[in-house]
Amino acid sequence: MPGQHRAAGFGNGYLAGFPESDFTALEAGTLSNGNVPYYVIHKILAGLLDVWRLMGSAQARDVLLNLAGWVDRRTGRLSGQQMQSVLRTEFGGMNAVLSDIYQQTGDSRWLATAQRFDHGAVFDPLASNQDRLNGLHANTQVPKWIGAVREYKATGATRYRDIAANAWNICVNAHTYIIGGNSQAEHFRPPNAIAAYLYRDTCESCNTYNMLTLTRELFTLDPTRAALFDYYERAWLNQMIGQQNPADAHGHVTYFTPLNPGGRRGVGPAWGGGTWSTDYDSFWCCQGTGLEMHTKLMDSVYFHSDTTLTVNLFVPSVLTWSQRGITVTQTTSYPVGDTTTLQVTGNVSGSWPMRIRVPGWTARATISVNGVQQNITTTPGGYATLTRSWTSGDTVTVRLPMRIVMRAANDNAGVAAVTYGPVVLSGNYGNASLSSLPTLNTSSITRTSGSSLAFTATANGSAVNLGPFHEAHGHNYTVYWNARGQ
Repeated sequence: MPGQHRAAGFGNGYLAGFPESDFTALEAGTLSNGNVPYYVIHKILAGLLDVWRLMGSAQARDVLLNLAGWVDRRTGRLSGQQMQSVLRTEFGGMNAVLSDIYQQTGDSRWLATAQRFDHGAVFDPLASNQDRLNGLHANTQVPKWIGAVREYKATGATRYRDIAANAWNICVNAHTYIIGGNSQAEHFRPPNAIAAYLYRDTCESCNTYNMLTLTRELFTLDPTRAALFDYYERAWLNQMIGQQNPADAHGHVTYFTPLNPGGRRGVGPAWGGGTWSTDYDSFWCCQGTGLEMHTKLMDSVYFHSDTTLTVNLFVPSVLTWSQRGITVTQTTSYPVGDTTTLQVTGNVSGSWPMRIRVPGWTARATISVNGVQQNITTTPGGYATLTRSWTSGDTVTVRLPMRIVMRAANDNAGVAAVTYGPVVLSGNYGNASLSSLPTLNTSSITRTSGSSLAFTATANGSAVNLGPFHEAHGHNYTVYWNARGQ
């Protein structure tokens, strides 16, 4: 391998599809070809680490450590000021993947290299819980926050934990649209500016994918905080499930999810993809994360710690809890219906707890076992803990009542979205163009089907059909409305 690198004109360990001179230009502040070199290196490192960690490939390990060594040597020769200048250019999750390599190897060299990618201009305000996101390229930031969690897990330094937790709180509470996505034209806007930025280029898919990853990471630090998975469910269900084109056999995805009145998935500005992804004529960042997203739809349904099982998402699924010899089969029509059942089979003997998320949007949730309602606390926005001596075949039934709720935009109480339980409902406008938000008579919203989430309402004096936003494909829609009524 060293001989091959020298023959190609590469330094020892270097591996990328562009010359090392891009890094020289980056360090000099003269890179002008649009490349983001460390963003690409992060992707290569992460892929190699997965092949080593999950498939046991010694070759992937060797290439990984050689490339990581190249990064160490390249960054180690820079002053702190020079390195911070380099970090002004998008670098993906270099701090995350290098922390992961440290955890995999135990070699502190990789942790030291990871910490060189701590971006002070972003981390310092977040450590003090200050929102200075306005104007920043959004998806440049979220991978850094994921890296902060990984660095906390590697070091125990609470500053890293605070950076990640504060970033999540600020982003979700002050910069997130009702569907769980953030950003307009790839950038954060002023805090709480939602109704002011309803355009065709909202909610870049990469951002939401990475926010889901950050949410999952934070949950492992604080598994009692149900609000984390209230957000996860909102973004997962309303934006990311709908990111993929259901009419396309190749599963093409969107770059943005438009939230302008009369928006349509797969239609947007040309500089941001313009339409659905393609097989060979496009390869945006959101195609990369799109591939990852739709292989991970199941990865956060259940969690376990020792003998405790946590149920975070309500989807038809089968969990093989191999550490305990237990199988959990979840059957549900959720969110069309408000009920899910979990049948526990296998080596279930003994007393152990099952924790079930009770979403913040529900009220009077109930949990039954084998048809008998249990006397346990089901506080919205928390976890209900069901501890019992289990028998194979026990069936847990969870009911989470849903209702219509109008969710106002942070910056304008007169602009709101319609939700039903966890689902955002959008208005179906066919091929009609909308020049402004329709005025919705909120008291007219009526469910018209028990077997689907079909609703009707009156807007601008005319009837309009409403349905789940994740199913809004092939027609123009509105997600936000001028709202009146009760």
